[in-house]
Amino acid sequence: MQKKLHNGLIFFLIIVLSNLTFAQDAEERPYDSSISVGYVGTSGNTEITTLNTEYLLTYFDENWTHNFEFSALSSREDGTGKAERYFIGNKSDYALMNEDQYLYAQASYTDDRFSGFDYQAIATLGYGQYFMRGNGKDLQGFIGLGYRQNDSKTTGSEGEAVITLGEEYDWVISETSALTQSLTFDIGDKRTITTFEIGLESNIIDSISTKIAFQYRNNSDVPAGIEKTDTQTSISLVYTF
Repeated sequence: MQKKLHNGLIFFLIIVLSNLTFAQDAEERPYDSSISVGYVGTSGNTEITTLNTEYLLTYFDENWTHNFEFSALSSREDGTGKAERYFIGNKSDYALMNEDQYLYAQASYTDDRFSGFDYQAIATLGYGQYFMRGNGKDLQGFIGLGYRQNDSKTTGSEGEAVITLGEEYDWVISETSALTQSLTFDIGDKRTITTFEIGLESNIIDSISTKIAFQYRNNSDVPAGIEKTDTQTSISLVYTF
């Protein structure tokens, strides 16, 4: 347990410091941030409660763009835990002379209590490029090399080098709606983790929006008795500030 907390603290500090270090000299600190909360509760023959929350922060500092994310999911049925997952991550992009190209550093830490792993942590460095930018449509791709640490409940701690391939697409459909989509592959010798996300956000009034989202996660090698694929469909209320 102490080892788990120690590794988690290290990755958390890396993520936080990456947001703070490059922002010290900035006179102006523009940013976009939002927090979302979704809840489902049923009672009667079966009592089920599901809560998901997400905090997003995009911070702009001269040539740097920092994208921080924290999310949590908890689900209980008749008082018994059915799902519990925490994710924290940061991707910092440094724009090159050609502003459509950038270098990036990324780190994340996942604690999924029902995945068969105590935690999974990854850090990568790489190169990215915008293939479409402007007029409400942004499409970018990136590739990186890094290292992933897997702490399994059955096999213990193991590390491996990884290649990361990914793309992100953002589309401002109208003044009141926007679509976001991303696909990432973290490819290692022992396992490949695939993550696909898509979300549609619609403004209700002022800074309040609703968001319908779908997430697909696949781990090619999991402990015995654990499903390789997890999906999550959510409807959340979003506050932007």
